[in-house]
Amino acid sequence: MSLKFYLRKKSGNVKVNFRYRNGVQDIVLSTPFTIDVENWDSVNECYKQSLKKKSPRNEIDKNTNITIDTFNNKLSEFKVVLDQFIISQNYLVTSESLQKFMDSKYTIKKKSVKENTIPILFYDFVGNYIEQKSKHSVGKQKPITDGTIKKYNVIRNKVKKINQQLKVSEIDDKFRDIFTQWNVKNKYSVTTIVKELKLIKGFVKFAETKKIKINKEVDSWTFHIPKKEYKYPTFDLVELKRISEKFFEQDYLDNARDWLLIGCYTGLRVSDLLRLNKSMIVLDEFISFKQKKTDEDVTIYLLPPVKEILKKRNGEFPRKICDQRFNEYIKTVCEKSGIDQNIRGGKMINKRKVDGIYPKWELITSHSCRRTFVTQFRHILGDEGVIINTGHKTVSMLDLYDQNNPLERAMKIKQKMDQVLRSQVFELN
Repeated sequence: MSLKFYLRKKSGNVKVNFRYRNGVQDIVLSTPFTIDVENWDSVNECYKQSLKKKSPRNEIDKNTNITIDTFNNKLSEFKVVLDQFIISQNYLVTSESLQKFMDSKYTIKKKSVKENTIPILFYDFVGNYIEQKSKHSVGKQKPITDGTIKKYNVIRNKVKKINQQLKVSEIDDKFRDIFTQWNVKNKYSVTTIVKELKLIKGFVKFAETKKIKINKEVDSWTFHIPKKEYKYPTFDLVELKRISEKFFEQDYLDNARDWLLIGCYTGLRVSDLLRLNKSMIVLDEFISFKQKKTDEDVTIYLLPPVKEILKKRNGEFPRKICDQRFNEYIKTVCEKSGIDQNIRGGKMINKRKVDGIYPKWELITSHSCRRTFVTQFRHILGDEGVIINTGHKTVSMLDLYDQNNPLERAMKIKQKMDQVLRSQVFELN
C-alpha cells in the first residue's frame, strides 16, 4: 500500500492532494487542506518546518509558528485517520468510499445564517465587500473594476498570511505596526504600504456603517509618503521627434513606436489607448469613445502628430497589441532611438520597485505617455483641457503626473505669455 500527499500546481494557494495505490487501484483525491505552494515540503509532505522562527519575539513570528504547527498537526491526524479507514476496509476502497468518508469526517456543516449577515473576519469581510461592490445598482453604484478587485485581494491575502483569524474589530494601531513590519520585511515600498493602509482604513470605516464593532484607533490614522528624490521619466518634444524619425526594420517595433507617440500626444490610459480604432474618429479631427475605467463618454482633439501617423497608415490606427507587449516593445523602441541617458528612477526587479540609476529607456512604461502629455501640454491647454484627455478627477491627481519642477512650470508659462503678448502687439500694429 502506498499513500502519498502532494500538490498538483506550482504556484498559489492550492489543495493538498493524496494518491492511494495498492497494486490494483490508483486513486487521486483532494484533502480538506490548502496551503501556499511556497510553504509546502514535498519531501516530508507537510508545511515547511524550516519556516518556523526560533525564539519568536514579535506577533508576526509567533503567528507564523502557530500556523505551521496547527496545519501539520491537523494534517498528521488526517493521515492517521485515513490510513486507519483504508486498513479497516482491507485496503479495498474506491474513490467514492474515500470521498464519502472524508465528507463525513471533515465537511463542516454550514450553520443557517441570515442572508445579509456581514462576516466579522477581515478576510471574509473584504471578500463580501468585493462581492457587494461588484454588482451594478442603478442610481446607486457602478461595479468596481477588475484592477480594483485585484488590489483588494492582494490586501486580503497579505492579512491572511499575517493572521488568518484577524477580526475587523482587532484592526488597531498595533495591527498597523505589524502590517507595516511584514511589508517592510518583504521589501514592499513605503508608497505601497501607505496605499494599502488607506484602503484598510476605508474597509474598517465601511464596516462601522454596517454596525460592526471597530477599534476607534483607526479614526486617527494619518499617512505620510516621503517625497521621491527623482521624477518619473517623460519625453520632451525633441525626444518625441527623434523617436518619430527613427526607422525600424521590424514591423512590431514600428507598430509599438506609433502607439507610443499616440499615447504621448493624447494622454489616454493604456486601457483606452490600445483599443482605439478608425470607427471612433469623428469629423477627421476628433476621436470619440467611452472610457473603460470610468464608463464616461469623451471626445478629444487629435493633434497633428497623431494625424500624421493615421495618414501613414491609410487612416487606420496601429495594429492591436496587449499591455504587456506594449510595455516590453516601447523600451526597445526608446533604446534604439537613443533615449539612453542615465537618470534616477524606480525599476521593477523581481516584482519590487528598486530605486537606482538606470538608462532612461529601462524606466519607460505605458504610464510615461500620460505623464508626458500632462508635463508637455498642461501649460498650453490648462488643467481643464488636459483633464478632458487624461480623465483625472482632481487637479491634485494631475499634479502627480506633471513632472515639471516649479522653475520649469514658470518658464513654460513665461514662454506662453510671451507668445500671447507678441501676438497682441503684432495685431495692434
